Amino acid sequence: MIRAIYFDLWGTLIYDDPDIGEQRRLLRVQNAHEALARLGLNHDRADVEAGFIVAALELQKIHAGEVDISARGRTVLFLRHVDEDLPDRLDDDGWRLLDDAVLSPALDYRPVIMPAAQQTLASIKKRGLPIGLISNAGATPGFILREILEGFGLLRYLDITVFSDEVELAKPSQAIFENALDELGVTAAEAAFVGDEPVLDVFGSRRAGLWTVQIGDKPVDGARPHARIDALDQLDAALRQLHLID
Repeated sequence: MIRAIYFDLWGTLIYDDPDIGEQRRLLRVQNAHEALARLGLNHDRADVEAGFIVAALELQKIHAGEVDISARGRTVLFLRHVDEDLPDRLDDDGWRLLDDAVLSPALDYRPVIMPAAQQTLASIKKRGLPIGLISNAGATPGFILREILEGFGLLRYLDITVFSDEVELAKPSQAIFENALDELGVTAAEAAFVGDEPVLDVFGSRRAGLWTVQIGDKPVDGARPHARIDALDQLDAALRQLHLID
């Protein structure tokens, strides 16, 4: 029997509507452009937008190495692709202004909660099982994602939340899973992980030794879950079939 269950975030408990994601992207560009102007740093909007595009590509490369950078590091990454010297010219007020512009647009254009997410977490808590979250962070860092989770009523069910920008490790790193296991005091064989991405979630958690349930059917050779479900309301049955819960 398992003693803890861990979840991925994006594509598992929440998802990004493409239109909302685009509105968020445009707001990030607008906010950063205006923040720079307020600081007397006049850059073309096109250069600001290009800075975010290149920074996002670089962040993907960083994640591919199974590591991550801090929330502040995300702002620095963007600024250096607008003007290499920008980070060295900001005072504390300037940093606060730019961090807010770069990191917080998801609070204005929030993702969407997955069907049955709250009911699933509530059901697990009734069983007395602790719940953890292990998530890579994109442009939106962990402290903003916690605020979003709280707004959805999900944060109260989560005993721990491990975000890649805060531990500077990224899935499918074995170390990020081990970090989360240590926080709840369970072994890999005593835990299940639920996620949608075949490499980050399925391969990553299986490599770390956890039981793995994939939501959805994205395929990748060599990344086979112990069970596959179409939606969260099927999780209980899948865990029963694996004899992981009564």
